[in-house]
Amino acid sequence: MPGRAAGVDVLTDDGPLRGSLESGLAVFKGIPYAAPPVGSLRWAPPVRPSPWTTPRLATQFGPACPQNRDLAPQDENCLFLNVWAHTEGTARAVLVWIHGGGFIEGAASEGWYDGAELARRENLIVVSVNYRLGVLGFLALPQLTAPDTGTGNWGLRDQIAALQWVRRNIAAFGGDPSRVMIAGESAGGASVAALLAAAPAQGLFHRAAVQSGTYRPVMAQEAAVGAFPSAYSVGLVTAVSLGCTHGDIATCLRSKTPAQVLGVQSRFSPVNELGFGLMPTLPVVDGVVLTGRPLARIHTGAGDVPVLMGSTGDELSFVMASLGVVGHPGDFGRYVDFMGASAKKEQLTALYQPALVGEVAAATALGTDVSFACPSLKLATARAARGSSPVYLYQFARAVPDGVLAPLGAVHGTDIVYLFGHFGQVGATPTALDLELSSRVQHAWGALARTGVPAPPAAWPSFTPGGPFLSWNIPDSREMNWRAGRCASLEALGLLPE
Repeated sequence: MPGRAAGVDVLTDDGPLRGSLESGLAVFKGIPYAAPPVGSLRWAPPVRPSPWTTPRLATQFGPACPQNRDLAPQDENCLFLNVWAHTEGTARAVLVWIHGGGFIEGAASEGWYDGAELARRENLIVVSVNYRLGVLGFLALPQLTAPDTGTGNWGLRDQIAALQWVRRNIAAFGGDPSRVMIAGESAGGASVAALLAAAPAQGLFHRAAVQSGTYRPVMAQEAAVGAFPSAYSVGLVTAVSLGCTHGDIATCLRSKTPAQVLGVQSRFSPVNELGFGLMPTLPVVDGVVLTGRPLARIHTGAGDVPVLMGSTGDELSFVMASLGVVGHPGDFGRYVDFMGASAKKEQLTALYQPALVGEVAAATALGTDVSFACPSLKLATARAARGSSPVYLYQFARAVPDGVLAPLGAVHGTDIVYLFGHFGQVGATPTALDLELSSRVQHAWGALARTGVPAPPAAWPSFTPGGPFLSWNIPDSREMNWRAGRCASLEALGLLPE
């Protein structure tokens, strides 16, 4: 039976763990929640790890999942999670963090996801999770399909397996399995949106936070959706590129090294669906994990738990220079061309006024609306209409005071800095007001995890269509949704597909 021994010794249902005492917290790193996804388990649902009987040292992060980013160490044996717990007490609320990275990169071990401060300040148990990425996490093919497993959602299945581990074991760490909140940013936020819709995930969590995530990066098995090709077509290109076209294709694919698989992935072209490029290795409507696209599932009442969702004010400022949007006349129009919306350039120019606000500001606003802000509003509207649980909508409007992100405004990822409190990760020195804002953000997320209502409830009313949202800033403010009109116009122009 899982149980707490003393301080940093914990008995899980897989075996005993020995963590470390770090600044008063009991910290456990590199806990295997599934067997290594290698051999016949590559492109297969995760299974329980082999049990052990002697204490396993849990003081070092496990390796990141294979990816083309220079993030070391990496290994296909990467299905590990980390727990920041307390040395005493029981039944604390749990926050499970799902990292971002476009579904192709990232790891739970990255410094700005360190859960110590959030766990300590909000009296939470914080869990962070690795999951399979890229082709290794989301390859879909008929040859990798079974009626009860579906295909392509190996990374999502990893996240579900981690939540099952939390349900079985978190009480041994002093956590409450009936108060589990999932949260994530970017691809992590999109993962949360997918988990809200995923039938196998229902009941494994009780609150959620969708941060700069969206329901849109999901592929269909056999049909193109928007700019996304079908998942099977991407799978076929992968198989052909790896020389696996005859005989037992699954066995052939599993014989390739991770480096060979990543080599194929590096040759894929990004898909411009959200105003920036995404690699076509994404969650899949497979009929098992995802029986429909997430927004459609939310419309039927799936994922009916208290949820907060939102985006930063200048999400896509980080991509503008790389796209040549630097402030020259006509840059806004060139960004519209990049989006594949040339036929709508006149309407978009009238809507975003680049001559008035500036080419870069207008392009950033358009990209932010199309990619994150309007999908958040659309998802919140669907949840509010079909669910009985409250929805809380926000915009994070504060830029870090200095450091590498400061010139970009409230850019993609800024909210992570304030949630986890690790300003040094982006070279920023917080002012007293920034530290106070960080504390308010942490308290809101912590209160949602504990009670299902973010704090302070009087300052953040639950979402109703046409009602206000909370703007996180110095000071915070309740604002009417001034983006709603622009979002309605983008919807009418066909730029917000489901």
